[in-house]
Amino acid sequence: MIEIAKIVKPQGIKGEVKALPSTNVVGIFDVLTECLVGNKVMQIEHISFRQGFLYIKFNGINTRNDAENLRNQIIKVEKSLLEDMKGEDEFLVDDLIGMLIYDENGSLVGQILDILNYGASDILILEKDSHSYQVPFVDDVFKVINGTLVADSKKLLEVMI
Repeated sequence: MIEIAKIVKPQGIKGEVKALPSTNVVGIFDVLTECLVGNKVMQIEHISFRQGFLYIKFNGINTRNDAENLRNQIIKVEKSLLEDMKGEDEFLVDDLIGMLIYDENGSLVGQILDILNYGASDILILEKDSHSYQVPFVDDVFKVINGTLVADSKKLLEVMI
């Protein structure tokens, strides 16, 4: 199972919740009919994506109090659902953690330890030679070549934190 969102609060009085998505494969929300919320499989009555948030109505959650019980719960789906929907040049966070990154010359840039999201772009935490540094995960710096993530060494130096 892989995390796709976190419920942040109830929305309205009829059991709908507001959730923050944590996947870049947003097409999953167009076809999603059930998911795991906490440890419980739940059926989705309706779901919409507005202004960067998900608004979800689950079957059986009919009041604000019911929805309040879901606050801070993690929404998960089978990883295979996301893999089927992602593009050829896209990666899932689970696939990136631990990946070794090389530049266009084949030199090791570092290993991905973690990925943070501050809104504007994902930030990769890379480690090389016992030193860690942060790099924004943007198209100017990283390209997918033959299914492999490759860093542009010059642009990498410009954005390294």
